[in-house]
Amino acid sequence: MDTQQRLDLQELRKASVERNQQQLQFLLKRLLQRMEYYIALSVPLERIRQFLPNFEQAYPDETWVRQLLLMINNYGKAPENDIAEMALQHDFTAPGVGNFLKAVYDLTQAMQDKHTPEARIGFMTSAVVNAIMADLAHAWYSERDKAWQRVRDNQYDPINEAYSDEQATRIAYIFWTHPDTVALDKQRWLEVAESIEYKLSRLEKSS
Repeated sequence: MDTQQRLDLQELRKASVERNQQQLQFLLKRLLQRMEYYIALSVPLERIRQFLPNFEQAYPDETWVRQLLLMINNYGKAPENDIAEMALQHDFTAPGVGNFLKAVYDLTQAMQDKHTPEARIGFMTSAVVNAIMADLAHAWYSERDKAWQRVRDNQYDPINEAYSDEQATRIAYIFWTHPDTVALDKQRWLEVAESIEYKLSRLEKSS
């Protein structure tokens, strides 16, 4: 682990506490860019695996995600592109699941040779962001069914440049600023920093 990586990890932790989303994504992407490909890939994979039990509890018949992750984890093999694309077209309505499946899709895209190395790192970064957002939404909205329904039903009208339900917009703001969400958001990003530091330290010791 070199000096720049140490500084980036320090800044990532600082941005986690400040909840500076733009800085978090910038630093995460830069850290992933300087890691060996499959080590970097394990960072979003960990976050996705952590949410998987929530997905399977809500949709016990949907076994394809676990199979896809096992394929990636055991063989390092890129899954068929169509699998995750089809998943995004299904209407999974449980809190956080939309972000979770976007994270799964991003992970599959990070393994596609058709994308540039920089684009693949971008997909890994997006996968981490969406997996964390899935955690936040699941934790808060699962206990607030009516609030979740209103937020889901809220539609943006481009003509009037306004949302159909202003109260739902307010609910989304309350969710994002709620102490429980704030604490979990910080915790998840600090876990990402810890994971990256651990991986880099192990590589340093083995070299």
